[in-house]
Amino acid sequence: MKTTQRQAESQDYEFLYALKKSAEYAAVDAVFGWDEKVQRAIHRQEWQDAKPNIIEWQSQSIGSFLVSEHSERLYFGRFFLIPEFHSRGIGGNILNSVTRQADEINKPIKLCYLNGNRVCNLYSRHGFEEVHRDAQFVTMIRKPLTVQSLKYKSTSH
Repeated sequence: MKTTQRQAESQDYEFLYALKKSAEYAAVDAVFGWDEKVQRAIHRQEWQDAKPNIIEWQSQSIGSFLVSEHSERLYFGRFFLIPEFHSRGIGGNILNSVTRQADEINKPIKLCYLNGNRVCNLYSRHGFEEVHRDAQFVTMIRKPLTVQSLKYKSTSH
């Protein structure tokens, strides 16, 4: 499924909140209890910190993700898809793009997700390994492939 990406704009604010709520409500509610005021405040702060990319299919907004570059790593987060677009290869395509970017600049990627989120299998398939788990969150890291690994990978297909 061919998608496009663009930077979020002010008109995407409510879409992104609804998307996050549809993706995380059950996990947040199970771990912390869903508090609408708290979740709105978190969303507002995240929006002020950085605007994510919007994933579009046929000009329809269907998801989001954020890649932020830090001195020693990339951070991948705010990765949500509308449920009817799950299991169509979109998440894998996004992760392939992000992991290629990280490999090219030789930086690991760190991510964190709520315990109980089923996204773990997708991340594991793309080389992420769990490095920490507590009652609320799971942290994973994917180390960059070496130049030699990249050469082997590109010739083995």
